[in-house]
Amino acid sequence: MTELRERKKGASSPSTVSPSQSLKKSPGTKGGFSCVSVLLALVFVVGATVSTSFVLTKSLTFGYSIRELRQHIPILFDAAKQSETSAGTASETSGSAKKPAQNKVEKKLLTLTTEELRQFDGKDPNKPVYLAINGRVYDVTAGREKYYGPDGGYNFFSGVDAARAYITGCFQTHLTHDLRGLTQAEIDSLSTWSDFYENHDIYSYVGQVVHEPIPEDAPLPEPCT
Repeated sequence: MTELRERKKGASSPSTVSPSQSLKKSPGTKGGFSCVSVLLALVFVVGATVSTSFVLTKSLTFGYSIRELRQHIPILFDAAKQSETSAGTASETSGSAKKPAQNKVEKKLLTLTTEELRQFDGKDPNKPVYLAINGRVYDVTAGREKYYGPDGGYNFFSGVDAARAYITGCFQTHLTHDLRGLTQAEIDSLSTWSDFYENHDIYSYVGQVVHEPIPEDAPLPEPCT
């Protein structure tokens, strides 16, 4: 009897486990719910919503167009658009980083005196041909042979600022930048010639010419006879 009692005492009985010990959280859970469970719940909700929409309206968006949905829930669309823009900007930035930067060569503009401008009258074949209109200098080298070279029909314009002659048409005594005695409307008409040279296919603006001040007591250029 004594032996039986000792065996009963030594026999292993099923251990009791408290409810708090049995409810151990599995890895990847938060607050008792795993991430997979949350995702499955979201998929179920979206699927149920889409299915209900299709049954009731034969469409997946309850009969609304994408534009109408954008008006009702703009936050979602704006967020998606912002995400796409950010991704595109990042892609462009990474792409541009791979390409070597191209150095932009800007043409340096000239600043000439009246005497310096005369050196570009077309007589020296090794130099470009310049003319000026009211202080603005243009490269007309491309028209050297036909117009602005020594044998050209407009050679008298080369190497000088003949602004007055462009207004009056007097090519004998008005090959000068002196615009005194002319009306403002006549002076403004010079923009027509400036636009002609600046927008020309083979001529271009290259800088400016700085003239000495004209003395106040200097006589006006004589008119053509």
